[in-house]
Amino acid sequence: MDTRQIMRISLKIAGLKSIPADSEIHVKGRRIRKVLVAIDVGVAELLLARNLGCDAVIAHHPAGGKARIHGYKVFLRHIDQLKEAGVPEEMARKTVQPKLRVLELQHHPDNYDQTPSAAKKLRMPLVSIHSPCDEIGRKIIQNALKGVAENSAVKDVVTRIARFPEFRKAASKIEVRIGSPRNRTGKIAISHAAYTNGGYEIARTYFQNGIGTLSYIHIAEQDLTKLANDASGNLIVLGHIASDWLGINRLLRELAKNGVESITTTDLN
Repeated sequence: MDTRQIMRISLKIAGLKSIPADSEIHVKGRRIRKVLVAIDVGVAELLLARNLGCDAVIAHHPAGGKARIHGYKVFLRHIDQLKEAGVPEEMARKTVQPKLRVLELQHHPDNYDQTPSAAKKLRMPLVSIHSPCDEIGRKIIQNALKGVAENSAVKDVVTRIARFPEFRKAASKIEVRIGSPRNRTGKIAISHAAYTNGGYEIARTYFQNGIGTLSYIHIAEQDLTKLANDASGNLIVLGHIASDWLGINRLLRELAKNGVESITTTDLN
């Protein structure tokens, strides 16, 4: 197996046709039989991989390169998700703009070259696979929630998601940050796999357009406080690390079928 095949498998499972902006093959490699897999990869993880006899490293969060600088463009996927939930396109596009601008400014000064350059010097193949894994996880959660009626309780949604091993083992538990576990769910939207959470503006737009229960992977305190003041729905926050590994582990099971052994930096398997 080579790095291109690994990326291709992730895209196929996620249902994506091309490599998104937040994913990249930084250093190509062939004859890959054992990989180190981590959510965040720096020079330390590259050295760990070499010491463990790995043939390549798979990072989840962009480890550098164009994926680190331009990955924020995946945030535009929120538009499609909002439209799927019934939000008018013009409103959806307007809603994403404030945080999209913040993300561009935030990542422009990033040290995008350090880790890929170290990987090249170590001759360690390196791949970043971000939103494909997140989309895999989003689809898994959507499938788990099929059949949940709008008059179900929010706690029923939490219970279904919490059955996955990643969430059972996680130190950070699923939280109902706005609303109540006893509340009726209404329509449910899973707002994941768009680079990062939509913050206040996107959550508010979902609630204003008929969504009763919204799922985020994480949310900043200032966004949560603003949302709590005018929200009319329930916000479930699943937890960042468990949510990431949900999609990553599905990819690793497919790689195993192709003869690739994975060493992970977690026990959330």
